[in-house]
Amino acid sequence: MEQASREIMWNIPESFKYAMYGLLVVATIVFLLGFQKKISYILQGKSWKVLIPARPNWGNFFRTIFFQGKVTRDPFVGVFHSLIFYGFVILWVATDLVAIHFDTPFKIYKGLTYIIISFLADMAGVAILIGLTLAYYRRYVKVPSYLSATRPKSELFMYGMLASLVIIGFFMEGLRILGTGMPPAEHFYSPVGWFLAEVFQSWNLNESTLAFTYRSLWFFHMINTMAFIASLTWTKFFHIIIGPYSAIFTQDRQGAVLNPMDFTNETVETFGLAKLSELTVKERIDTLSCVECGRCTQVCPANLADKPLNPKTIVTKARDFALASSNQELSLWDANLYSSNELDSCTTCGACMEECPMNIEHVQLIMDLKRYKALTQGDLPPAAADAVNKIKKNGNPWGITQDDRMNWAQGMEVPVAEVGKKIDYLYYVGCAGSYDASNQKVVRDTVTLLKKAGVSFAVMGKTEKCNGDPIRRFGDEYSFFEVAIENIANMRQYSFDKVVTHCPHCLHTIGKEYAKFEDGQFTTIHHTELLADLVSQKKLIPAKTLNEEFTFHDPCYLGRHHGEYDAPRNVLHSIPGLKLIEMEKNKDKALCCGMGGGNMWYELPEGKHVALNRLDQIGETKATKLATSCSFCMINFNSSKGQIKTTENLNIEDVSQILMRSVE
Repeated sequence: MEQASREIMWNIPESFKYAMYGLLVVATIVFLLGFQKKISYILQGKSWKVLIPARPNWGNFFRTIFFQGKVTRDPFVGVFHSLIFYGFVILWVATDLVAIHFDTPFKIYKGLTYIIISFLADMAGVAILIGLTLAYYRRYVKVPSYLSATRPKSELFMYGMLASLVIIGFFMEGLRILGTGMPPAEHFYSPVGWFLAEVFQSWNLNESTLAFTYRSLWFFHMINTMAFIASLTWTKFFHIIIGPYSAIFTQDRQGAVLNPMDFTNETVETFGLAKLSELTVKERIDTLSCVECGRCTQVCPANLADKPLNPKTIVTKARDFALASSNQELSLWDANLYSSNELDSCTTCGACMEECPMNIEHVQLIMDLKRYKALTQGDLPPAAADAVNKIKKNGNPWGITQDDRMNWAQGMEVPVAEVGKKIDYLYYVGCAGSYDASNQKVVRDTVTLLKKAGVSFAVMGKTEKCNGDPIRRFGDEYSFFEVAIENIANMRQYSFDKVVTHCPHCLHTIGKEYAKFEDGQFTTIHHTELLADLVSQKKLIPAKTLNEEFTFHDPCYLGRHHGEYDAPRNVLHSIPGLKLIEMEKNKDKALCCGMGGGNMWYELPEGKHVALNRLDQIGETKATKLATSCSFCMINFNSSKGQIKTTENLNIEDVSQILMRSVE
């Protein structure tokens, strides 16, 4: 058993061996030329140091390398891709062991190693062929619309290349087994090869025919292998290389966090993404990474509502234009690649980025384009421009006077922050909490709960203004800059440990985006996180039984962008008698309500209202009540629920309101 092995390069003349090494050199050169071209495209004359991520995401990298990252989020794709991926890895290991055994003094391809690897290689080959069949069926037989591609037949090269490598490898194995006298043990070590050897044996091949056939197949297999190596950087096979690199380059939950723009440079003629040369390093990596799998298309709430947005083509149009252009100073806008409504349809929900197996950050590219559209072209939806003016004039997008900002607190003793007085939490109420009737009730209940729990907190009162989230999502970065600087200065007047917000959009803007500005670093949490903590510490005790059935809608900016799925559920689960019925699409697969990305303040004519698809999903649960934890979600669902028969009588409450009814 320990001596089990086989002759490497059986029946192969020396000239073929030299040809193999020569072609390996050629294939490597072609590979490197393609690699150099890709790197040059990413760098655009910048230092190679920009290719080193500031904060390498090693967890994401290893998940991609060993466990395929997010590919398996789609079960069917996960099956066939796993068969191909792990089968390829096994064959790669087997090939490396053969090379070490033949080209070095280390004769390792024998004994138990040979037995195990030989058997696994046969199984890997079968797995790859099954995987390729399933992949072909999905892309070219079922032909789902989300798989539309710039070059729809490009996968055929990959399928054909891998299939020929495996099939010819099996044929060679069968001929070798037959030519070496049908060694009995090979029946166990190489079952596929043994089966084919028996088939070939029935053909009564003479020795010269067998030898010629084997050598011919070996030579073609060798050329095929070298062509595969050479093609890795020139075809869609490149995703094998760029995928893990994109994974390590992409930071978790930062895809919707925008960087400030430099408005002090007087030589700048445009703001936002105008020319190919202005694509960031990450955006160039993203354009090269896209394999057009359509995962982003499948989950995009705007696309599902028939809005003119396909996240995939946002990326591929930039890629195709860039790769077809030798002049990187060409304008993306002169080429009419994007329409206003296409970009304005994006809700920045992050579903595309959450689902993308290649870690593409679609929202960054869309927002850079929207910045140009707003700042340089002056192109804003009229209702959005009106909201900007109201925020700048009145401190809120409704245009209600600042003097009314604390009206929600009438009849309550709400602590207001004072300069020089230390508190634990600064409660940023937000515009919806201050002016929208349904959200005012949420804020009142939250304040009552915080007081019951003895929390040291205060609100900003009339010094609080809109944090600028909608302005930034419109693309009006300059107005956002003005608002952000003023708000940071206002907040810095007070002494506190953390900011607590009700609205997840406030949470994101203050907690993550203000941090990009001087003095803008605030530890920020959502009110459900604080309430869940207070419940766990027994500072709030839900005692009253609520025999009610709820379903819970995960807000995009609390879930996908902040990573918090448990806190609101922990609060709901703590309430006696309450039954939580989860929607099929929940947590990181939850569908957006449609109000993010500035869409709260304008309605595009194409398609249908984005909220309706989510309301359909809510109705499918048969729950009569909906729990939310987002200002926009509450407003949108309340205004839209009557359009869906199964939700027209839906009762909608914030998590804090439900908890308030249980706490005595």
